[in-house]
Amino acid sequence: MAIGIKLMNNSPSFSDASVEADRVGTLRKELNVSSGATVNVDGVVANDTTEVKDGSYVAVVSNNKTGGDKSDK
Repeated sequence: MAIGIKLMNNSPSFSDASVEADRVGTLRKELNVSSGATVNVDGVVANDTTEVKDGSYVAVVSNNKTGGDKSDK
């Protein structure tokens, strides 16, 4: 079942996205995210077993950058 998230992936801001993945590991595969990129879920660095829930803010960052602060949302 698809879930709705706010996604920042190769963009400067969050946008609505619909994904099938319910864990970061499967989300990486679904979005073709490299293993070297960091994934933050709701502002916290996540590992592959971290749950992705409906309404989560998910930020994909790479090259030693940080991101995913949803404090202004």
